[in-house]
Amino acid sequence: MSLRRALVGFVAAGCLLLLVEVLIEHREVLGEKPIAWSPIVVCGLALLVSLWAFAQWQPLAQKALQIASVLLLLVGIGGLYFHNAGRLGLEREEHKAETHEAAEHGEHEEGEEHHAPPLAPLAISGMGVLGLMATYPKWQREEES
Repeated sequence: MSLRRALVGFVAAGCLLLLVEVLIEHREVLGEKPIAWSPIVVCGLALLVSLWAFAQWQPLAQKALQIASVLLLLVGIGGLYFHNAGRLGLEREEHKAETHEAAEHGEHEEGEEHHAPPLAPLAISGMGVLGLMATYPKWQREEES
């Protein structure tokens, strides 16, 4: 097995684990924040594409893996923003009003604030980086020499 295919196998395994984890961690916000579906959809897509690329290392599968890897990278960067917008004071005014209203109605325990893990989305970006490494064109030229 080549290094490339091993990397693709790691991407597939990582996407599967991240898919399960994000499904568990995002279950509370899926109904109220549609953007929370994006890592689930992209991890599922990347899982399928990486399994395909692992099984059949063809140019079309490699190109699909590159596209899926870029999507993983972008979703991870977007998630980094959404997970940290409240901490940095970047959240929209309507979201601040909803949070204040929920606190008034006692929906959060006193003294308890629920924050998303600040760096968790970088794990998704990491899978994207691994996928891009697996399809790096210079490695193919080095293997052929």
